[in-house]
Amino acid sequence: MAQFRNKKPFGKYTPFICFLLLIAGLEFFALAGFLLTGRQETPPVLSVSGEPDTDMPDWLEPAEPAEKEKPAGEATGPEILAGKRIITHGLGAVGERTVLNCLEGFQEMYAKGVRVFEADLRLTSDQKVVLRHDWRKGWQREVRETSIPTLEEFLSTPILGKYTPLSFKDLLLLLEEYPDVCIITDSKFMEAEFVRLQFDAMLADAQELGLSYLLDRFVVQIYSPLMYQVTDSIHHFKGYIYTLYLEGFDGTEDTFRRKAAFCAENGILGITIAAELWDSVYAQIGEEYGLAVYAHTVNDLEQAKMLLDSGASGVYTDSLTPGDLEAPAAAGDDTEKGDV
Repeated sequence: MAQFRNKKPFGKYTPFICFLLLIAGLEFFALAGFLLTGRQETPPVLSVSGEPDTDMPDWLEPAEPAEKEKPAGEATGPEILAGKRIITHGLGAVGERTVLNCLEGFQEMYAKGVRVFEADLRLTSDQKVVLRHDWRKGWQREVRETSIPTLEEFLSTPILGKYTPLSFKDLLLLLEEYPDVCIITDSKFMEAEFVRLQFDAMLADAQELGLSYLLDRFVVQIYSPLMYQVTDSIHHFKGYIYTLYLEGFDGTEDTFRRKAAFCAENGILGITIAAELWDSVYAQIGEEYGLAVYAHTVNDLEQAKMLLDSGASGVYTDSLTPGDLEAPAAAGDDTEKGDV
C-alpha cells in the first residue's frame, strides 16, 4: 500500500501532462476574457504613411448614383405653366381613346405644340408609381381593380394591345429628353398614408436615376389642406394647384374665397374646378388673391374659348391644342356665346 502511494500517477510523463494542462488553462482564461469583453481587439491597418487607414476601399463602397446637375437656364414647372392655356389631360388622347397616359399620346400632343401635360399616377401592387388613370378592366390583359399588377407586369403589357405604358421613371426620362415640358400630377388620393406612399416612391425613383432636379418641373395637384401639408413635408415642390374634384365644391363664392385664401397663404399658384361649375366670379376672386384659375375637362373648342374669354387661366383637355385656340373661326360661324 505504501509503495503504491509513493508512485507518481503518470510515471515519466507527469511533467508533460502538467504542461498540457497549463496550456489548456491559459486558453480557457483567454476565451473567457473574449466573451466578457464582447469583441476582439485587432491592430489597426496602417497606410503607406504609417497612419491608421480608416477609408474603405473603393470596391467595397456601396454604389450610389451620381446626381445630375440641373442644366443652366432650365425653366421650372410654374415658369413653363405660366401663360399656357392648354393642359393636356392624361398625356393626351390617342385617336378616340382618352386618359391612356401612354407614350404615343405624349409624343402626338408634344408634336402639336403642347408643353404642359397632366399625368395620372397609381401605385402597383409592389408599391411602384406608374402612369394610369384607373385599374379598369379591358385596357391591359389580366389587369383590373381586383388584380392590380406589379411594375414588371404593368410595363410588359401594352395598353389596348399596342400602346406603351409608362412608369414614373419613364416619365422622368421623358422630362430629361424634353426640357421644355411641365408635368401636373393627378395622384388620385388625398389620404395621408397613400400620399406618403406615392410621393416617397416618386422621390426614390428620382434619386435612383440621379434626376432629382427634374422634380422642379412638376406642379403637384393637391386635393385638401392635409394633403398639401403631407406632400410638402416629403418634398417642397416648386408649384402646387388646389384641385377641388376630390374634396368637393359646393359652388358658392364664400367657399371658393376660403380656398383662395388658403392658397394665397401657402404659396399655391392656382385652383382647378370642374368646367360645369364655372362662373366668371371665380376668376375675379382668383385675381384678387393672385391666383390662376383653371377648368377641367374641356374638349369642345367653343366651350374652351368661352371659358378663357370669361377669365379662366387655362383648360384641361384630352384633345385640344394651342393651335386650335389660335385658328380663326370658320366663315359664317355666328355661334352666340352664352354663360358657361
